[in-house]
Amino acid sequence: MPKKPPLLKLPNPINSNPAHDAEHTIYVAGTGGGKTSAVKHIGLVPKGSQVVFFDPYSNYAGAKFQGQMCHSTSSRLAFLKALVLARKRGMSFKLAYVPASGATEHELEFFSSVVWSVGNGNAAKLHTVIEELASCVETSGKLKGRSGELLRGGRQYGLVVHSVFQRGQEVPKTVTDQSSTWWIGAVNSQNDAQWLAARRGIDVSVIAGLVSAKVNKKRIGEPVAHYLLVRDGIGNVKHAAFHCATGAPRALK
Repeated sequence: MPKKPPLLKLPNPINSNPAHDAEHTIYVAGTGGGKTSAVKHIGLVPKGSQVVFFDPYSNYAGAKFQGQMCHSTSSRLAFLKALVLARKRGMSFKLAYVPASGATEHELEFFSSVVWSVGNGNAAKLHTVIEELASCVETSGKLKGRSGELLRGGRQYGLVVHSVFQRGQEVPKTVTDQSSTWWIGAVNSQNDAQWLAARRGIDVSVIAGLVSAKVNKKRIGEPVAHYLLVRDGIGNVKHAAFHCATGAPRALK
């Protein structure tokens, strides 16, 4: 069995700033539910922001994200150098790490360690998109290591985590507990709908009634995904639909 590459010795983030709002976000939907398209188009990652991606399936690498090219690398050293330099420049950028070993726990921990090290509570926020989170963790309890620290302590250093996965039951409680905004698309089963309904106080029939882009492509010839956007506060739920290719809003019916 090959040895895991050693983690680099990296500095801690600087300039703790508790004034930052809690903005961690999760995107949960079954296959074809539109969760990656939601990251690209819904606007929870602000246009013109600094964004870094854990991108094992190259969903962002080499393509434009909000009009800006997303550069990528599979080299750990190149990723570290590129992110440090981009943060020093202080301008908008899009950078993807495409892990050579795929969606694994040690690749995610490396990525998270690098992101944690460039946190700065007095600099521009760094939006951090983690695809295929459930494939990288071995527990539904507490998320340990730098990955967990990004969620528990990243806010005060301007680190905003966007976690993308298919089933809430498969990810650590740290992820769901620390994320104030939930984007919910069509899920794969009634059990998934019930789990989400219980945790966000939503009628399970509303979640179960969401239609995926995959289904709508067959029905109406367009990849239109229905979704709920749930924020903090009682009744703060938006029910809407969008075109997964263009991002354009669509009517629910």
